[in-house]
Amino acid sequence: MRILITGASGLLGSNLVLAASDAGHHVMATSRTRPVQLDGVEWREADLIDPEGAGALLAEMQPDGVIHCAAATDVDQCEDDPNWAFALNRDVARHIAVSAREVGSGLVHISTDAVFDGSPGPHAETDEARPINVYGESKLAGEQAVGEVHPQAAIIRVNFYGWSPPGRYSLAEWFLENLRQGKPRPGFTDIVISPLFVNQLAGLLLSVLEAGLSGIYHIASHDAISKYELGVRLAQAFELDSSLIHPANSERAGLRAARPKDLSLRVGKIERVLETRMPDTNVGIADLRRLEHAGYRERLEALLLEHAG
Repeated sequence: MRILITGASGLLGSNLVLAASDAGHHVMATSRTRPVQLDGVEWREADLIDPEGAGALLAEMQPDGVIHCAAATDVDQCEDDPNWAFALNRDVARHIAVSAREVGSGLVHISTDAVFDGSPGPHAETDEARPINVYGESKLAGEQAVGEVHPQAAIIRVNFYGWSPPGRYSLAEWFLENLRQGKPRPGFTDIVISPLFVNQLAGLLLSVLEAGLSGIYHIASHDAISKYELGVRLAQAFELDSSLIHPANSERAGLRAARPKDLSLRVGKIERVLETRMPDTNVGIADLRRLEHAGYRERLEALLLEHAG
């Protein structure tokens, strides 16, 4: 299958490139920052904000399917610059969806649990989306744009962690980096999530694309935990000092954008369709450690090249 992955230098995109390549797909990748270096992967630099740029990219590459990962994900930066957030999270999503439809390509669009307002979960796909910050608003607008122009697209709401390319940190890596340096760090007890290990997510996204699914799906861990509990479990799994993670309240953290409290997701719909149970958080954390010991972080580091000059 010819698969185009946007946002290939990010946490999800970079791991997807490796997963799709390992699965034997013909992988094409685009990113705004660093070229992808992997045998058999075609890389293109493209301005996806330009509708003609997105159209030209897909017309050239003629993918069977697109997994659209590129997005503005810094929640506070989105709050500070809504125009930037909507340009990347709504307008680019629309450009990609229009272009995918025009070349007859399937589309998996990556969204977020932050479309919900944080009321008690777990949240189902049919629950009303009521985002409380610009990031969530822009991602919901992206969902709506994709649904309007490419009705056969799959829209996937996620929350994930894993090993990132150099210079980036997922929440899990932030905890581990500080724990390994003996630095105490806060973990929010009032924010509940369903975090999935990114390598598990990558495999499931490929299954969604291969199955030609359409509509909205939640792909997340089967269980839900607080960010504090995630930090503690990481410390325990990596044999680090869990007492360095101290309970904290997000409302006292001085964050610029409001954070929804309960972003746990129901995953029964995707489990029924793919006939597989979503992994629990502890399974993902164990895999996170196993892959580090197997040299996976070095594979990620070798995947992306800095621009020369």
